[in-house]
Amino acid sequence: MTDRISRISRISRGCRAAAFLAVAGLLCGGCALLPRAPASQPADPATLRPVAAAPPLASILPFAPARLQAAAALAARFTTAWDTWSWRQSPATWLAILRPMAASSLYPALAQAASTPALLAQRTAARQTAAATASAPQIRDLTPGSVTITITIRQVITATSGTSQSTASYAITLTPNGGGWYVWDIEPATAGNS
Repeated sequence: MTDRISRISRISRGCRAAAFLAVAGLLCGGCALLPRAPASQPADPATLRPVAAAPPLASILPFAPARLQAAAALAARFTTAWDTWSWRQSPATWLAILRPMAASSLYPALAQAASTPALLAQRTAARQTAAATASAPQIRDLTPGSVTITITIRQVITATSGTSQSTASYAITLTPNGGGWYVWDIEPATAGNS
């Protein structure tokens, strides 16, 4: 019985392969049936008209390149500050660093994150201190009202038990604030805020 199933399986695979090759042959052979474009003739210089140059890419963006660079720089500063902390640092001190960069609508979420009792207790018990560095900013989404930038953070955590390292990627959405930016949202990059 097993030999029969194996033989049927080989025949089935062979039939599928033959059908695929037949269809591919028809598709490729069909290309030869399409009418060919006539060979181009040299143009008469007297009939040539100047072609308008395409607008530079920067002119179709909702923000100037320098402004987008400023957004990326703010996203890097914010995420670095977000992942840099010390068990000796009060939540108010951590918030004071983030607040000037954050939109007022984000501040309540920051305040809640800063004062999570279990997290603070864990950091104090282990005497943890974290230092973060940001790299690889990339624009994920760009609209006339916001830009979302992904940032990779490398974090070094020092504790009584030793030193550890980790990396994380965040998606930071920024909104215009006059000539500058505010951080409107921060999430893990895998959450895909945009």
